[in-house]
Amino acid sequence: MGDFEDDIDDAQLIACLESNEVSMLTRPNSAPVFIAPKRTDFPGFPYPTPYPQQIDLMRFFYASLASSKCSIIESPTGTGKSTTLLASSLYWLLDHNQAVENHLSNLRNFLLREASQSTDEPDWIAAHSRRRAQRLQLNKEMEPLEASQKARTKASDIIKRANEVKILTEKPNPRHTKSVRERISLLPEAADMHLGKSADDLFLPETEVLSARHASDQLSPNIDENMEDCRVLQVIYCSRTHSQLAQVVGELMKMKDLSDKVTVVTLASRQMLCVNKAVYSLKNQALVREACLDLTCCKFRAKDDVDALSDYLLGTPLSAVEAASVIRGSEGTAIEEPPVHACPYYANKKGLPLAQLVLTPYQTVVVPGIRDATGLSLRNNVIIFDEAHNLLEAVAASFSAAISYTELLSAGRLISAFSDYYRSRLSAISVLRLRQLNLVIMGCANLLDGKSKGLRAQVRQRVETENQNSSDEVVYTVPDWLFVSGIDHINLSYLVEYLQKDRCVHKIAGFGKWFGGRNKKDVKKGTKAEENKSEFGLSLSDCLQKLKRPPTSSVQSLNATEQPAYKRLKSNETDNVPSSATLKGASPDLESSGPSLFALLSFLEALVKNDLGGDDDGRLIVKPTSPASQHQKQTSADQMAGCIRFIILNPGRYLYDVVKEARSVVLAGGTMKPFEEFTDQVFRPAGKSESDVTLFSCGHVIDAKRQLAIYAPSFSPGGVPWDFTFKNRNNSRLIHECGEFLIEVCKVVPGGVAVFFPSFDYLSAVWTHWNSTDLFSRLQMTKKVFKEPRSATALGQVMQAYAAAATSSRQGACIVCVIGGKLSEGINFNDSLARCVVVVGLPYPNIHSAAMREKLRFMNERFAKCQKDGRTVGQVFCEAMCMRAVNQTIGRAIRHARDYAAVFLLDQRFARRQLRDQLPTWAQDAITNPTPRLDQLRIHLEHFFQRNASSSR
Repeated sequence: MGDFEDDIDDAQLIACLESNEVSMLTRPNSAPVFIAPKRTDFPGFPYPTPYPQQIDLMRFFYASLASSKCSIIESPTGTGKSTTLLASSLYWLLDHNQAVENHLSNLRNFLLREASQSTDEPDWIAAHSRRRAQRLQLNKEMEPLEASQKARTKASDIIKRANEVKILTEKPNPRHTKSVRERISLLPEAADMHLGKSADDLFLPETEVLSARHASDQLSPNIDENMEDCRVLQVIYCSRTHSQLAQVVGELMKMKDLSDKVTVVTLASRQMLCVNKAVYSLKNQALVREACLDLTCCKFRAKDDVDALSDYLLGTPLSAVEAASVIRGSEGTAIEEPPVHACPYYANKKGLPLAQLVLTPYQTVVVPGIRDATGLSLRNNVIIFDEAHNLLEAVAASFSAAISYTELLSAGRLISAFSDYYRSRLSAISVLRLRQLNLVIMGCANLLDGKSKGLRAQVRQRVETENQNSSDEVVYTVPDWLFVSGIDHINLSYLVEYLQKDRCVHKIAGFGKWFGGRNKKDVKKGTKAEENKSEFGLSLSDCLQKLKRPPTSSVQSLNATEQPAYKRLKSNETDNVPSSATLKGASPDLESSGPSLFALLSFLEALVKNDLGGDDDGRLIVKPTSPASQHQKQTSADQMAGCIRFIILNPGRYLYDVVKEARSVVLAGGTMKPFEEFTDQVFRPAGKSESDVTLFSCGHVIDAKRQLAIYAPSFSPGGVPWDFTFKNRNNSRLIHECGEFLIEVCKVVPGGVAVFFPSFDYLSAVWTHWNSTDLFSRLQMTKKVFKEPRSATALGQVMQAYAAAATSSRQGACIVCVIGGKLSEGINFNDSLARCVVVVGLPYPNIHSAAMREKLRFMNERFAKCQKDGRTVGQVFCEAMCMRAVNQTIGRAIRHARDYAAVFLLDQRFARRQLRDQLPTWAQDAITNPTPRLDQLRIHLEHFFQRNASSSR
């Protein structure tokens, strides 16, 4: 035992080592340092000879990513911006991964050398302690590198296997011919099929225990928990729409050397990716999500199949949207079974941690709830926002919401019916929350009706006095709105949390559809049932149902639009109760009230998100109901006559977390100037200094002086000033001169002519005037005329007909569009589709609207920094917003290096140097000064088109 009795020295040694580990965890000076990659050539670029602008952009972007900086990039439309960003970012990603591999190898070799070397130090304890501390420090540095190395190895294996798998084209596996029986969802139409429960039990909120269990069950059973710790470095490429992302996928497929080396995922919603017909046929996105979560035994969520589809989507350029289309397309065909029994949504979610390139819409990145539900991590990843010139507007739209008067009444009626039906069966917390929800609805409805009393009415009058203007809208801050509505005593965050956690809103909506549909059936059987009951009496089951449910008369009265349950509140709450006339204004159809309830929840969620942000940039714009809308059934056209809109005035703050978490955030677009708008609103508040944000701007790939002719006349050929200001633009002579000038232009210009107006309303006014005279018929004789429709569904047909007329006929075609509409940004008018672009007026925002007036006031106060010329921040914002739209419109015509077009800017305000300076530099070089007279202009245009047509052959 002597060897173990005298351990004092050993104990001291251990204590010394432990203390030194804490105090000496410093990185050894001789340890290898990570060397960032460098590159100046990009051989995988899909075109043989990149333009100088493209090479400059790729080099700039690569260097910016290598130094972990944020960037604002302006590259004109038509210069291959998306392709350039994609190529340079993927080259950096691959080079960085290789540099990490080299660094990890160097660290391992360093540790081996240190361990094998002997020390000459007399104090071997101190030397050993120092080495151990250094090893611990380097191991700490190596752990995340080794984890990412492991993830990259998995990704590489997936790419190698993907080419050998044809799961979307091979015959279905025979073992799936007898598919797994689905667990019946809580959908109303399937409610009666639940075994062991009566139909109406399905719509009761869960207890606290069941709710917690259900919440864990909702997580996908197919997601490997270990995958969360095994993530690759990602380039997250964001764009506005899925069609734009599809174009990015097309460009990626052209870069074979790069696409074969990276894993790719295209994110989309459940609604777009669901392949279970019983679910995706619901159409409403909220209902699709709820039905998907309920189907815990869905036949498309078998783990092996989801894993196989996940690997296939990761290793091939095929997007999940295309995979969903293939699987859905197999239904109703000779193939009885789809090619694979796997859900693309969960396949995406499973493979996301291993995706090196993630393609996603803006919303998935900027909205935390969607980001968390998808499983997307921003930490230390690269985020590219393409088409970022309207990023702030898109973010503002994502966090804004609206609720109409009709939707409030419809939701109130549904909640009252639900509360009455389950009155004796609801828990105390459910009764409280539903009562609070009723109070919120009633407060909003009363505010729209103008029924505030006492101090609340005084505050309302004060706010209305402060908002005196030509419009009938009133702007409230959130505290004022809560007080005037009479709901300042309700914690909306608790209410929203309850509704989300218990999924109460979905169950109430399901109850409405079930109960409304059941009542329609009962009407047909009502007479006969009453006769039977009076003749034979009630059965035992009927008696039990009578005891469990409220009296039939009360339920029938709810469906007959009589006084609802919340009319029976205590006398001290009657100030918030809508009148009977108000209640009759809403549709009594409970079956179709679900969307109104979802709109209400979205409205409350927007308020809560704003409150959690701790800023005062939220505003509520109240448009009161007209007297007619309170007593008459509203149609879809005037449904929003009375409404409450919630807007945010500082959308940049919703990007702060994105900027802080990510390695680099890149804002890229064709018209990004002035850059200060993004640096001041997005990067600086997120903690980025001026040196942390790099700026890039380049010219066009065309020879602007030769391939572009821009004219900015101040007067019409008839001597009328091109004064399209808000006060003068409805001048009949001005509109007539515009039509005459357009006819002259169409006579000279070959192919297509695209004419852009500031708004749909003004376009309609001009269109009506032209049709009332002979202008329209004369214009039709020159070129076939088309008009941009308001409906997105009709847009494709119109563009198809216009393209055919513009390119195939000698006459050509003319299309009149709206600046800021679908055609001004989403469509490329390349080549003969638009040999001429005519911009009529300037699309300044309506500064008389309540929302814009409040926005400008907020910006002037929050970002109080006047320009050298004395303009306020709000004035600069309005001009920048206007000119970005104009520049986007001009950019529609020039789509590649050999394209050419003429542009007319019809507004005398373009003569101002201040506005011309905001045109792209390459466009300023193409302006003809002064604008020639009409006869000379014809000669100019004829020569311009003849010269470019011959050189482009």
